[in-house]
Amino acid sequence: MAGQFAGLSDAQWKKIKPLLPVQPKRVGRPNPDFKKVLNSIMYVGITGCRWCDIPTGSQWGKRSTAHKWLGELEKLGVWEEVKSVLLNTAGAKSLIDWKKGAIDGSFSLRQRRR
Repeated sequence: MAGQFAGLSDAQWKKIKPLLPVQPKRVGRPNPDFKKVLNSIMYVGITGCRWCDIPTGSQWGKRSTAHKWLGELEKLGVWEEVKSVLLNTAGAKSLIDWKKGAIDGSFSLRQRRR
């Protein structure tokens, strides 16, 4: 089931921003606004929409830029770091009950029988 996402709050952005790579100074075009890029990436991930259906407006990045950075951040291990920091923060604030969990069978790997 798809969710809803209206963009990162200032508090969420403050937590994630230090985990992102420093962008080198570029000549010509300016570097993308990482908050807008992450908003767009997270919108696709949370809502399940197609890249071409990312909303337009002041808080959203361009879909081509967001798609490019999704892969770059994965290669750099940023998503694992973000996940770890957010889970640890939520756990420390008792926002997660670690005694409960769910496993979704759609992600299990099965061996094919021949």
